[in-house]
Amino acid sequence: MRKSIEGPTEFDPGTQLEPGTGQPPVVTSFRVYLVVRDGDAAARLVDVPDGGSVLFGRAPEAQVRIDDARASRRQAELRRNGRELQLVDLGSRNGTKLNDKRLRGESAAVTGGDVIGVGGVEALVATAETRNASTSSSRLDRELARFAEPGARAVLCRIVVDLDRFPAGIASLTEVLGPMAVIEERGDGEYAALLEEGDSAVVERVLAPLRSTPGIQLTTVRFPDQGTTAAELWSRASAGTGPAPAPVIGDAREGVVVADAAMVQVFQLARKLAAVQTTVLILGETGVGKEVIAEQIHRWSQRADGPFVRLNCASLPETLLESELFGHERGAFTGADRRKIGYLEGAQGGTLFLDEIGELPVTVQVKLLNVLENREVRRLGGTAANPIDVRVVSATHRDLQNEVAEGRFREDLYYRLSAFTLNVPPLRERQAEIGLLGEMFARDSARRAGQPPPVLDPSALAAMIRHPWPGNVRELKNAMEHAVVLAENGRILAENLPESVRRREAPLASSPTATASTVKDKLADLERRSIEEALAAENGNQTRAARRLGMSRRALIYKIEKYGLRR
Repeated sequence: MRKSIEGPTEFDPGTQLEPGTGQPPVVTSFRVYLVVRDGDAAARLVDVPDGGSVLFGRAPEAQVRIDDARASRRQAELRRNGRELQLVDLGSRNGTKLNDKRLRGESAAVTGGDVIGVGGVEALVATAETRNASTSSSRLDRELARFAEPGARAVLCRIVVDLDRFPAGIASLTEVLGPMAVIEERGDGEYAALLEEGDSAVVERVLAPLRSTPGIQLTTVRFPDQGTTAAELWSRASAGTGPAPAPVIGDAREGVVVADAAMVQVFQLARKLAAVQTTVLILGETGVGKEVIAEQIHRWSQRADGPFVRLNCASLPETLLESELFGHERGAFTGADRRKIGYLEGAQGGTLFLDEIGELPVTVQVKLLNVLENREVRRLGGTAANPIDVRVVSATHRDLQNEVAEGRFREDLYYRLSAFTLNVPPLRERQAEIGLLGEMFARDSARRAGQPPPVLDPSALAAMIRHPWPGNVRELKNAMEHAVVLAENGRILAENLPESVRRREAPLASSPTATASTVKDKLADLERRSIEEALAAENGNQTRAARRLGMSRRALIYKIEKYGLRR
């Protein structure tokens, strides 16, 4: 393992002892740095030295060089004196943004979590305090003291980073967690992070990239349930007494990765269904992995030695579909020059998976129902009834109950197929699996290309977590194949992903005449009004208002400042 960038400073024996303790004060090193983002390029790290400054602008000597005509040669300086930070606009033409406030020839105090904007470049100000892992943290305790109000909650994370894979260490964590977290360096690749828990689902979405990134270990404990001080929480996290992550089911070598709690339940139920012979209907959006579940049911069943036969009911016209499904005799129709065994007979002793069953024509539905009821099939043009021993598992993205109500799907066939129903959640609701699946697809793609397995950079993982994945797992697989082609030095960065995935916001459906600025303004107005209503409903209490909005108090304060609302 590589050594961390900074270690604890040495204690001078002549220093005064801490009052009331008889012990030396806890001495820490304090680091300030910028996480600079320029468009779709990978974020980079710029240190801010104590007693020094960082220059923004187009000048060659600028540490944050901005290739944008809107920026001045010497745009602004971020100056540091110990823990105090000050942003000074150097008389630029267009001003320098600080959290959506524009400075023009003036200065302003800066704290960790602030965002500096010049042209198309954003720089997140981050601070890191390195302490001895055995000590309590006055900084984290100060943050916890803010949660003294009854009902307030927080999550403390112990994060261990493999610095050989992620040499940027704390910068990689900041890229994923953003300004919502207070991050403190505790040792060689070991970090403490504190997040306010207004909504546990929000926190889990933030932590999902870390949970699913190989080379990063994460343990979480909760305030005040498992401790009320940073030292107590850290001790529990270090002992591994935080909640265990959802188990991973399946074999990635076979294309099966399940880590999301809801999907774990789906697969556990699928294993139970494998032991019986009932028909199963799998429901879910296109591309969520319905076929994978169907195949697992087959593999776990007593029919595993028999064939697993797939038929996509939407892939063939009605005339061909009937022949493919039931088979035909020679001379049954023009071109039928020989006998053909259909999919139903071909799955004898095994499982027939009928994908997109909702697309099955009504005439074919009638014949399929007869086969399922009588357990025998008659080929087209034939009279003999051929007994079959086949289990049928079907799947669709359609609402079959609605299709029945509209007369497009037979009610009796629906009940025959849906003796048991499994609902598969979309990928956007299974964030714990995005990184694991992405790594699996990237590894498979690299192997086919004769390349070593690539590493998924946190910047890429963060972009993947933000993306809504309308095409689900199928879209993710295509995105990773795209990224493997563009990746260099065995590392997949955010810039290697398709443009649709790199976008920070999900695409919005709008009329052809609606401009991007109009949509953005409407969203901003909606967000501002939502914040005002939440604050009014909670009588100005920011902690409760943040909980109502499903965001952290730190994020809410940023939004309040952004929209100029009274605090």
